[in-house]
Amino acid sequence: MKSVFYQPEGGWIGDTIPFAHDGKYYIYYLHDERKGNSEDEYGYRTSWNLLVTRDCVHFTDYGVVLPVGEYDAADYACYTGSVIEGKDGRFHIFYTAQNNYNPRYHKDGRPLQFVAHAVSNDLIHWEKDPGFLFGADESIYEPWDWRDPYVFYSEEKGCYCMLLAARVIGASEKNGGCVGLCTSDDLISWKAQQPFFNPGSYMTHECPDLFKMGEKWYLVYSTFSEKFVTHYRFSDSIDGPWTAPIEDTFDGRAFYAAKTAAVNGERAAFAWVPTKRGNTDYGQYEWGGTLIVHKIDQHPDGRLTVKPPEALTALFDQDITPKNTDASAAEITNYEGISSVVLDGMPDTCMIEADIEFSEGTRSFSLAVRQDSLLSGGYYLRFEPFYNRVVADMWPRRITGVNQWYIDGDKPFLIELERPLDYKNLPNNIVHVQLIDAGSILCLYVNNEVALTTRAYASERTHWGFMVSDGSIKVTNIHMYR
Repeated sequence: MKSVFYQPEGGWIGDTIPFAHDGKYYIYYLHDERKGNSEDEYGYRTSWNLLVTRDCVHFTDYGVVLPVGEYDAADYACYTGSVIEGKDGRFHIFYTAQNNYNPRYHKDGRPLQFVAHAVSNDLIHWEKDPGFLFGADESIYEPWDWRDPYVFYSEEKGCYCMLLAARVIGASEKNGGCVGLCTSDDLISWKAQQPFFNPGSYMTHECPDLFKMGEKWYLVYSTFSEKFVTHYRFSDSIDGPWTAPIEDTFDGRAFYAAKTAAVNGERAAFAWVPTKRGNTDYGQYEWGGTLIVHKIDQHPDGRLTVKPPEALTALFDQDITPKNTDASAAEITNYEGISSVVLDGMPDTCMIEADIEFSEGTRSFSLAVRQDSLLSGGYYLRFEPFYNRVVADMWPRRITGVNQWYIDGDKPFLIELERPLDYKNLPNNIVHVQLIDAGSILCLYVNNEVALTTRAYASERTHWGFMVSDGSIKVTNIHMYR
């Protein structure tokens, strides 16, 4: 099946576990049917399901490949892990086993987390290893945070290594998370080692991932204590030290738990766009949602940037740019307020592409979509040169109250949806934008380097256009594609 942003029928996508083999991405993911006991219980008894794709657009869905265990099993829920091809010629899954309900798997009233194991000859049919289960070495690590094993063979160390979202005994609750480490010679017997990465910065480092690109090593993990986001660090050595670039994330709040894989030298980051409660812009973010994929590029200085997969933009091959306007180019100037160019005709699924040149001193300019005819109600992807950022905004920002000022006017944008952009180094003050609009998701790519994704549930408005505030812009190469 072909999909812009994939979501399984009757379920939602949680953490992804991508694995590259035979020129294809095998995308295992936590399949959530949201059958928990309350509206706040997500990831209830998630199985591992499998998607296979060559291009991140055309998918084969194999459904459940790693089912949950029964009530007496440690893996009453199967959570995140990794896939590796062992030296024995078989494929191995290492995954998180957790049972929140059976007291057999609790200590001091709290549920424990374990690493479990399964094997396969074809990456599709898996057999669980009933004799394999291990928890944290409590001389080093706490037993409550012991999850998301990422297993790889290290030529440098001459053994298998397992990274985990872990916590050192006695560490701070707020920022005591670490990337734990175990080692093994045979994938069966594992020994806990001192942490692989222990910066003392976050509550946890979820879904750790490690890869080498060029001459650099990259460590990827996701956090939720400072903000919900996927970070990365890089180093010249697998042993560190691990350096944070100025911008150390791939996207904003609506791109979580990203892990990566490379096919034919092309590395991609796979994550989920969270839904919002009640399928409304004003709802709380939820766990799990829809699959999204960014292609990863590497700069000479080691920084990583993202862009859309080529097959994704190739889906939009029918030019439907409005013909009743001078849509190929537009110049907008207003040094005292806001001016705009309004276009009409925006389908539910489309891609908008344009080049925007801004004059020195321009306060801000926007691509406005799913708007009313005045561009005064809808979604805004706003560029703010003074602050060196791109932000997502919408109007109204909340359900309006009885008084005129009940509009969240003290929030200048959706504060969780901000991405840095260095305007001073843009050639000729030009930004190239690609906005992919599909269903309830907007994904903006800027200069094939920066991504900003958001949920956007209102789809009844069909106007779109460009705006400038206190400045001047020239918009060229404007296209809308179905």
